[in-house]
Amino acid sequence: MKVSLFYVQQNKTKNADAFEKHFLKKIKKNMSLQIIGIAIKKKFSSKEQQIKYECERIKEKIGKEKYICFDKAGQKISSENFANMIYRSNDKVNLIVGGAFGLSDDLIKNAQKTISFSEMEFSHEVFRVMLLEQVYRANCIFNNHPYHQS
Repeated sequence: MKVSLFYVQQNKTKNADAFEKHFLKKIKKNMSLQIIGIAIKKKFSSKEQQIKYECERIKEKIGKEKYICFDKAGQKISSENFANMIYRSNDKVNLIVGGAFGLSDDLIKNAQKTISFSEMEFSHEVFRVMLLEQVYRANCIFNNHPYHQS
């Protein structure tokens, strides 16, 4: 199983980085996980331009591969369903987290699935840690590890 997490890179805080490393260490015992930050160093005259540019960079990185997006307008699913979704692919899963203004409609429209964790908004660092925890939990569900108690 190979999971790739693509995200539009924002400033990282040390505390979030420690949590991220904690879950990466646990995840890498049972699956291949790659985190790909997409740095945006350009100024934009509108948020629409920024969204379009960020999504073009994401598409360049992901190519023709299938992917799952995360957006607050997406569908809410359980940890068990997320685990099934990841392991059903049996090969490679690409997860995409957009920038401060979200993802383009085009990127969302072409996703296998768009998932929401909540109606609330989270900082990118917090969301990335939450997503890594869910990837770890999915692995525990799949392997009947006691971390996930249903």
